[in-house]
Amino acid sequence: MRIRHAMAGGLVLLLALAGCTGEPTPSPEPTGSGTTTPATSTPSGDASATPEVQKPDRPQAMERDDARGAAAAAEYFIELYPYVMATADTAEFEAMSHEACGFCDGVLKDARAISAAGNRFVGGDTQAEIKQIYDPDAPTSAWPLDLTVTQSSSKVEDETGAEVSTADARDGDVRVEIGLRDGSWVVLGITEISGQ
Repeated sequence: MRIRHAMAGGLVLLLALAGCTGEPTPSPEPTGSGTTTPATSTPSGDASATPEVQKPDRPQAMERDDARGAAAAAEYFIELYPYVMATADTAEFEAMSHEACGFCDGVLKDARAISAAGNRFVGGDTQAEIKQIYDPDAPTSAWPLDLTVTQSSSKVEDETGAEVSTADARDGDVRVEIGLRDGSWVVLGITEISGQ
């Protein structure tokens, strides 16, 4: 079974999907969250078939309900990508995904498809860095944020180790829309910032 290259390619997906609303107003105090430190996690499924992967630590700043909290949550969500793809452990990613988020839905479907096919996702280490935080959108109270995303090369292998698909290392800028639902951060959408 061949997995679609665009979905398994990480940032290819990040830069292709829509989901942001309106033109944000720049905040007078752009702030960023701290860098997350990877922690070793045990992948789900057959340990002999799935390599050990790194899951980012959940930043303490995510407990805040302000711009710093929004920034920390956005970075963390994007940096979860390779862990979710490699392990099919989608619980936290899904909990942070709004039902209207096309990017989120695509990642969840692809992680499950790779696992169901008996394939595995390798590489795709992802780093996200806040570039700009905007004032919350008045109608929705969602925070728009601009981030630079850097991702290493990745591949999907079948059970024999043969390559099913590959994606080159890449970087680009995205806009994330994130808001609070019942006190928890939820990603509403991620879109490419064109012309940068």
